[in-house]
Amino acid sequence: MAVIGEAELKQQLKTGDYAGAYFIFGEESYLKEFYISKLKSKLVDEAFADFNLHQHEGKDSSIDDILMDASMLPMMSERSLVIAHDYPFDKTSDEEKLEEYLKDSPETSVLVFWYDSIEVDIKRVKKWGRISKLFEKYGCSVALEKRSEGELAKLIINSAKKRGCNIDRVCASYLISVVGNDIQTIFNELEKICSFVSEGDITRKEIDELAVKSLQARVYDLSKFILKGNGDGAYGVLTALFAQKEEVIRIFSVLASCYVDMYRVKCARQAGISDSEIASVFGYKGREFLIRNAARDGSYMSIEALRQALDLLSEADEKLKSTGIDDKLVLEETVAKLLIMRNR
Repeated sequence: MAVIGEAELKQQLKTGDYAGAYFIFGEESYLKEFYISKLKSKLVDEAFADFNLHQHEGKDSSIDDILMDASMLPMMSERSLVIAHDYPFDKTSDEEKLEEYLKDSPETSVLVFWYDSIEVDIKRVKKWGRISKLFEKYGCSVALEKRSEGELAKLIINSAKKRGCNIDRVCASYLISVVGNDIQTIFNELEKICSFVSEGDITRKEIDELAVKSLQARVYDLSKFILKGNGDGAYGVLTALFAQKEEVIRIFSVLASCYVDMYRVKCARQAGISDSEIASVFGYKGREFLIRNAARDGSYMSIEALRQALDLLSEADEKLKSTGIDDKLVLEETVAKLLIMRNR
């Protein structure tokens, strides 16, 4: 079986056709926690949770302890559930013991390894690739990635409706661009806006007044002022970011990514590549608004000018990482140079 996604896992939960073992990873923390909670509610009777639910945390448990619990018979239930969170698999013997268990796993238990604080890259890190293959062969390897902007917009519209409010597709997409594509953050901000609006319509006005902008959105405002040659606006945003104690390196990283987005999208569109292909190849799923923003803002500069801006940003990155110059000074100087380049 190949790596499955959210739709397949949801179907298993709906039909009760569970795998004997799951390896759950991916970018979307909210979805991972949501489906772990679903597995608990579906498989474990609260009255017998002390006997049939076994939870292990990272390095606090050994693979032997985890697999021992998974081998125990459930009490007054069809299955027991064993959950191991962020288990590191540091030892080769861990993988060997897991494979031995999976080859002949009991039908009376469901074993789940899920990862949140540990990054799992099954394509680039051989260890995780091997672990994923084991679960693909004997159970399910589940990648819970970011939802697309369209899926998030639909989620926002439905969630607002449940709270008695209305929001259209355009405003839902705008909310994503303001607060980011993390589902839990979206829910938090939407809850706040709906409480204020009560049973009315949510417009850009309410979003601008009530939603807390993500760092990416605030730095995007900075880049917009730079691209329009507005020094007062740019330094106003920069001063506010400094006052809010944002790390200079994070501000710089997001600013550089704005220029990378513009260059990437401008080159791709000139080559006749569609926005959906750009989103797929360069990982913009759930952040498709960045493609639209980059295409619009990139119109202020030629490809050659964008290349020069990227060279300037690369030099600034080297200064930040290899010299003792004050980080804020380096960032302020970089913004000044980008403004001069734009006004030329």
